[in-house]
Amino acid sequence: MGNLDGKVAIVTGGGSGIGAATCRRLGEAGARVFVAEINEETGQAVAETIPAARFVATDVTCEQSVQTLVAQVIDECGGIDILVNNAAVFVLRGIDASDEEWRRSLEVNVMGAARMARAVVPVMQDAGSGAIVNMGSISSFLAQPEFVTYNASKAAIAAMTRCLALDVAPHGIRVNAVCPGTVWTPVVEQMARDKGLDRDAAETHADFGGAHMLCRLAEPREIANAVCFLASDEASFITAECLMVDGGYAAK
Repeated sequence: MGNLDGKVAIVTGGGSGIGAATCRRLGEAGARVFVAEINEETGQAVAETIPAARFVATDVTCEQSVQTLVAQVIDECGGIDILVNNAAVFVLRGIDASDEEWRRSLEVNVMGAARMARAVVPVMQDAGSGAIVNMGSISSFLAQPEFVTYNASKAAIAAMTRCLALDVAPHGIRVNAVCPGTVWTPVVEQMARDKGLDRDAAETHADFGGAHMLCRLAEPREIANAVCFLASDEASFITAECLMVDGGYAAK
């Protein structure tokens, strides 16, 4: 028996990295998982590794795509218990960022989460319960060089989490965020390769993980474990929280 038995979960950006690990972790806990992913190849591949999971091609920047996803989940399952807003893009630019780079960062990272919440909250309200877990970042709270576009979008996620939690609490819905440090995702692995670093080399951990007290990077499953906890009834009295899962990065 898992702590999410019988629950229905949507995970956006579920085709790789933290999203894929979260889909698998929720599935292990007993949830029926809908892998909402814009990349059909990776989304379908993740869904095939999880019993009772389904891939749904989803573009969180498109209102119709979001509505189609939610309608399909309701048609198949009758409701939605968990929403994990994980879809994101990494637009890492400073003050010279173009309007298009700003739009891309905010459209996916902020508006994507807002669209999903707007579509799912009424379903949860009707049920009188639900859990939303947004994917924030240590970048929601820290100043980092040449990260203006990304950090602004993740700061918005932290504010959205707290404000939405206040609005929906009377309906029995909890809203929290997980805020990771640097994680071994495909994006970070590519950054390491661009520097000529091997994933398992000590120099790689020193370069990318040195800012963490634990002197290493997180694995995607470690972030997924936190998401699973916040989505479960074990976190039934936790809402409006931004849970730092950062190996001590932000406290240094």
